[in-house]
Amino acid sequence: MVYMDYREILKIIAKAAQSIETVEIYYPKTEKSKAGWREVEPYSLTINPGEGGEHLIYGQDRLSPGHIFNGYTVGNRKKHCNSFIIGKIKKARLTNNKFKPKWSVEF
Repeated sequence: MVYMDYREILKIIAKAAQSIETVEIYYPKTEKSKAGWREVEPYSLTINPGEGGEHLIYGQDRLSPGHIFNGYTVGNRKKHCNSFIIGKIKKARLTNNKFKPKWSVEF
C-alpha cells in the first residue's frame, strides 16, 4: 500500500468536514480495532486526545503528524468521538455521504 502524506490526508478530512460528509480513513491496528478502512464523521483537530485537548483550527494553526483528528466512527455503538493520530492515518478518501452532526464541526 502506498501511503499518503499527512497534509494531503488533512485536506481530504477538511473538505469532508466543511461539506458535512463522512470520510474514510485507513488506520492501523489498535487495542480495540483491527487495521483497515473506517468511515468517520469529522469533528475537530486537537493537540492531545480527550475532552481536555486544546483545539486547533485547520488553515490557521500549524498542524503536525502528532496532532489528533477527532471523529465519530460510523456504526460505533458508543456515542463519543474517537481520537486518531494524524501521522498514523495511512490514507483518506471522500465518501460523499452526508451526516447529521452530533457535535460542533470545527473545520
